[in-house]
Amino acid sequence: MQTFSNMRRNSADQNSLTLFWISGWLLFGLVMSSLYPLIPSFVGVVFCYLILNFNHHEENATPLFLAFLYLCVYDLTKGFYLFSYVILFVIVYKFAIYKIQNIITCNNCILAAYIMIAYLGHFFLNAFFAYLDNEAFPYFSNYYFYYIAVDSILSFMLFKVTR
Repeated sequence: MQTFSNMRRNSADQNSLTLFWISGWLLFGLVMSSLYPLIPSFVGVVFCYLILNFNHHEENATPLFLAFLYLCVYDLTKGFYLFSYVILFVIVYKFAIYKIQNIITCNNCILAAYIMIAYLGHFFLNAFFAYLDNEAFPYFSNYYFYYIAVDSILSFMLFKVTR
């Protein structure tokens, strides 16, 4: 019986397995959103997760790293400038997070504001980079507002803002 005593199930294995499946579903959703434009890529949800959990980076570094990796893969597959979401995250986290939390009192409205910043801020940042690079501007469509609405509803169900 002592042979199998070191074969206990560890809870960390379950966490990494859950992380693996969530990453797989996000990548599958990214592929499907490239094929069908009505399927959102959930970039706003990932961006909102980064903003809400970046303070606890010592405890959960792997999910944060995978979230940044997902945002970079999104930039690559959708034709945006590489690391534009990372730059947007640094700008928003450094200068706007506390102002948004002080101005807006509704917790769900804060989540919706983060997602609006994720989509619209990313578009305007890429438009600024295209202007500096003397390239064509990215295409803005009404799908952005649909993605903001879907991601906001999903983030209302998944996240809770702590002040």
